Amino acid sequence: MLHPAQLLTRAGITGSGYLHEDEGFEKEVDLRTYSVVMVEPESMLVWHADYVDHVDEKGLIKSFEEFLKQIKFKVIGVSKDKWKASTNALKKTIKRIWIGFCHRHSKKNFWDSLEKYQKETGCTDQTVKELYQEFKTILDQSTSKANLLVRLKNLEKRKELDHPLLKMRIKELKENAAHYTMHNKRKGVTTTTFAVDNYLKIVKRKLRQVESFRDEEMTRLTFQGMASVRNFVPFMSGAKNAHKSPFELAGGQTYGLSWIQTMNTHNAFLFTPSAF
Repeated sequence: MLHPAQLLTRAGITGSGYLHEDEGFEKEVDLRTYSVVMVEPESMLVWHADYVDHVDEKGLIKSFEEFLKQIKFKVIGVSKDKWKASTNALKKTIKRIWIGFCHRHSKKNFWDSLEKYQKETGCTDQTVKELYQEFKTILDQSTSKANLLVRLKNLEKRKELDHPLLKMRIKELKENAAHYTMHNKRKGVTTTTFAVDNYLKIVKRKLRQVESFRDEEMTRLTFQGMASVRNFVPFMSGAKNAHKSPFELAGGQTYGLSWIQTMNTHNAFLFTPSAF
């Protein structure tokens, strides 16, 4: 099975230059393994799907370098969570990349810390609600790194923010203020990672059925096959883009054929780069 990016490139698809990236922890017996995925938010095309046993900087650099070999467009920006290893790996493999951090992840982390804070201090539900709303407003409305830092100063005047649990979250936001406001500099960088989050749900559901997948190479091929199938299968009724596939949304030619025939037309089932 071809790498999904290789297949899309051969089918004449050019990426927008903006992607969502994430790593998913996969449960196996006595093993810690991960999936590494890149999805284009506008079309929902899965450009990269990999299987690794470590998500350290070295391992992710290797995965990203393999992805870059398969594409002909320049990656301009990536939206992701704040995992430092992947941020460093992206910076080292893609020159002058713009990286934005997901607001949804930050809000969830702050909410989780608020719940722990409430259990420890016994503060009211109203206090928790107010603190969360103020934090959310800062993330949603800050226009730049400097603007976000000024807004955080005002929030820090509240005595509740002296607690270590909440102070830690504010510190993280300060340190990454440029990434959390990157969407104001580059419109293609989004404030959430919805595209890759949605696809990872599909991956995890499929892999739970398999339960164990210990052959690294065959699993990688399985990941690539899953990604390519997702690119060609139309969304179901009721979806935003019902009856259209990511491949179609990206301008791909289906010739009026079914999705599997379309994949065959574009040589999806070649197993080596030189097999045609």
